[in-house]
Amino acid sequence: FGLAAPRLPSSPVGSFRHLAPAMSDDEMPDAGAGMPGGDYSDSDDDGMGGDMEMPPELPEGVKKEIITEADSSSWKKPKKGDEVTVHYVGTLASDGSEFDSSRSRGQPFAFTLGRGQVIKGWDMGVATMKKGEVAKFTLAPEFAYGESGSPPKIPANATLIFEVELISWASKDDLFGDEGAIKTQIKEGSGWKKPKDGDEVMLSLKSVAADGTVIEERSNIEYTLGSGDLGPIAKACDKLLSGMAKDEECEVKCTKDYAYGDKHPDGVTITITLHEIFETKDVSFEKNGSLMKKQVKGGEGYDTPNDGAKLKLVVEKATDGSKDLDGFKAATLEFIAGNGEVCDAIEFAVADMKKGEKVVLTVTSAAQLAAEEKLGLKGLTASKAVITMTLEDFEKAKDTWNMSEEEKLEWGLARKERGSELLK
Repeated sequence: FGLAAPRLPSSPVGSFRHLAPAMSDDEMPDAGAGMPGGDYSDSDDDGMGGDMEMPPELPEGVKKEIITEADSSSWKKPKKGDEVTVHYVGTLASDGSEFDSSRSRGQPFAFTLGRGQVIKGWDMGVATMKKGEVAKFTLAPEFAYGESGSPPKIPANATLIFEVELISWASKDDLFGDEGAIKTQIKEGSGWKKPKDGDEVMLSLKSVAADGTVIEERSNIEYTLGSGDLGPIAKACDKLLSGMAKDEECEVKCTKDYAYGDKHPDGVTITITLHEIFETKDVSFEKNGSLMKKQVKGGEGYDTPNDGAKLKLVVEKATDGSKDLDGFKAATLEFIAGNGEVCDAIEFAVADMKKGEKVVLTVTSAAQLAAEEKLGLKGLTASKAVITMTLEDFEKAKDTWNMSEEEKLEWGLARKERGSELLK
């Protein structure tokens, strides 16, 4: 399905020979005259070759009729550079005769969209399709084989009809714009959040050489984007990760310049699964880095506790960064936010947590901020504390803007009384 205008009369572009030049004559299937293949990126005829932008609407010479709608869950469309896989049947509009069919061969056809590998009408038409959709495209000669046709099956100035099914596509992106690192999405992720430079993530990684040899494989490792801890593949991995969502799986094919250099001169393929994105935030009062909250599990909704909220907090671990803090005992704390019933470190952290959220709180000046008696840390002397805790539940107090004047007065007196107690 070569579908670009021929460059030489003696060599009809789009013949099956151009699709698979490595095949011998004896290996050629019979149905090949209109097979959409071959690389015509340097063709100048009628502007049909080369990279092309996908138009938002089809021109008059490309008519589309949807035969089978895609499933409602399939709303995305392929973009330029994606590798699409299709089934198709090609017929002449003049007499309805079939000149080519991937279905007859029992073999789907794959090509890279928008790279001039197929005729112009195909690049344009398939870009409008969704996964699972079946459509009929009627292509005027200028969007097919033009004045030359593709003898013997496609005459000059022929209008062609193609029934096309978009089976699937692999989303591909040129990460650095130099074809040195090409990303392919294997599995979609969830949510909208994507890591940025300085963010911590949990990932699994596998790096494979061009000959199939596994260079390295790591599972469930924590990594900070921009740290360079992944060595020579860090640049490519950082760029890949910055465009990924939680639970997404992607691979990136890298030349040696984005991988291990001359150690693996033929390049590598790196596969990454992004398990978690750890959002780290300074929750200290002075924003001086003394209380750093790393989210390891997201919470529900958007609400966070307000002053007076009733909280249930599960504290499961407290270390100095390497070993358990002396005297620590895991506990479930139930308290009222803003009442000074727990240490400052916990008080500040929970004010920025959602229900069900799990965090690792790193506390410097721990003796002053994290000496929580209910956790066995009253006499804490360590300079650093790393506390793992989950906000199991909370019940918000009534917001002051929603109180009556009498309730506001009562609330203010209660806060004043509690403040006086804490100052004693």
